[in-house]
Amino acid sequence: MSEFLHDDATAERAREVMRKLIESRDEIASSQEGIAFEAAHKAVAPHAWSWWMLITDSARIVLDEAERGYGFVVAPVMRNLMNHTVALKWLVDGGDSALKAVDAYSDGELLKLIENAQRVKWQADGPVEQMLRQAIAARDANPDPDVTKLTNEIKNAETLMVAYGIPEGYVPYRHLSAYTHTSRETAQLYLAPDGQGGWALRATPRGSGLNDVLWASVCLIQAGRVIDGILTGQPLAQALDEATAHLGLPENILPRRREKRRRK
Repeated sequence: MSEFLHDDATAERAREVMRKLIESRDEIASSQEGIAFEAAHKAVAPHAWSWWMLITDSARIVLDEAERGYGFVVAPVMRNLMNHTVALKWLVDGGDSALKAVDAYSDGELLKLIENAQRVKWQADGPVEQMLRQAIAARDANPDPDVTKLTNEIKNAETLMVAYGIPEGYVPYRHLSAYTHTSRETAQLYLAPDGQGGWALRATPRGSGLNDVLWASVCLIQAGRVIDGILTGQPLAQALDEATAHLGLPENILPRRREKRRRK
């Protein structure tokens, strides 16, 4: 039986799994007339579909660039992939309240963007700003506790991962932040120690190791399980079962909302 280890053999199986799951996704996406969702998830289905498509296309980029030696260059894509994978499960679990939370978070961010534009004297859309302020005021006047909780989760990756019982997932996510911002890591990405206390220039970035394909393959399986659970007929089930076994992962690796402990 395969074991999921941090080694070259597991990384090669991860690449195989990613190629197969991306191929399965492309087959489903190319036959949209046959796509149908379970009635219980009708409200969130279109948005879940969009996030799943983004996740799989992001994984495609991670796989291609990692194989070319540019894993760290696409680290921001990997970071986004990890966040959206947990968020996809959060969205399906939260249903209509999660959709409202996405709107609430997005309204706030869009209003900040408009205010940023106004500060630099750019012309901003007055009707849009008015609509946003009215929507935010309406929520503040009659807050929904469930929506408020979910909004606080979706706007912060660490809060989201902790809520879903995977605080350890924030560690690699946080590490990838160094390759998203103007940091020492990116300032040294195309350099190598010259052995004399200085730097030698590199024409390509240093290698990113095995983590990118290992994490991306797990994310693809997790996201696939979520979307397959709301698609009628579960068209991805066999491919996901085979991928899970091939990688040596537990059958159920989906993040799950942490249960609150009851006070004695």
